[in-house]
Amino acid sequence: MNARSWLSWRTAWPWRLLLVFAALAPAAMLPAGLARAVIAVPVLFFVSGALTIGAAQARRSVDAVAFGSLAVVLSTLWLAFAALVLNALRIQITPGSVYVCLLVICAVLAVTAQWRQHRWPAEASGWLAASEGASSHGFWYAAGAAVASVALLAGGTFAYVHESRQVPAAYTWLAWTGAQPDGVLAVSRAGLMLPFQIRHEQSGTAAFRLTADWTGADGQQHTLAVPETMQLGSGQTVQAKLTIPPPPGTCVYRVVVALTELGGAHPQTWSINADVRAGQRPREEHGCA
Repeated sequence: MNARSWLSWRTAWPWRLLLVFAALAPAAMLPAGLARAVIAVPVLFFVSGALTIGAAQARRSVDAVAFGSLAVVLSTLWLAFAALVLNALRIQITPGSVYVCLLVICAVLAVTAQWRQHRWPAEASGWLAASEGASSHGFWYAAGAAVASVALLAGGTFAYVHESRQVPAAYTWLAWTGAQPDGVLAVSRAGLMLPFQIRHEQSGTAAFRLTADWTGADGQQHTLAVPETMQLGSGQTVQAKLTIPPPPGTCVYRVVVALTELGGAHPQTWSINADVRAGQRPREEHGCA
């Protein structure tokens, strides 16, 4: 294969389609509207699908109409899965991030398609000319691809919708673990132990101050445990337990565990709480602290 044939449309179409997709980047500078849509939509909904067919060397099995239909369906599939990949990687889904993800996908597909055409040059001309008898199967290829695409998209959407969304992608989380405190908890003479968890899913290491207080009938806070300063790294999880001694009297007290970020212009505070009261007390002990 000489240099001229290598650069011809039939042999170099994967590279040309990749360049067309890469050329969408300047289109982002256009104002949002019909003009940008006319440029972007045909490329977004054709290139990645066409490159997929080329990478699979499936063009000789379908006619031109089926090829175009498959390219649109597969491009739609890639677009949806690019968003799912970004979500799985906890990357914010924006037009720019989706475009970059699709550009990487198209680059891999273009390299694969070009390599396969270079290795099997006899099949290169099949991009523009379907093989004999392919037209009779084109409709069924397109229909099968549409059904498979819908099934895959439905499965991906189901997984996305049912994914746990208790916290955002980047977060610091403080929560009780085990049985969740519900109502007023009775504290026996031996005390009560409540486990809790701290998760730091933000980039970098940060310093925090952990405090535990209880509020009596007078509305004032009283220290329940010695405050502790800790360093939490990215992705670190800390398991801890709060020991609550028997409270005085028979009143209900509010126990509050707070985690405060140290440093920064606007430090954040996370807190959890539970209501407790003495479970068993001699009859002569009444009142509140």
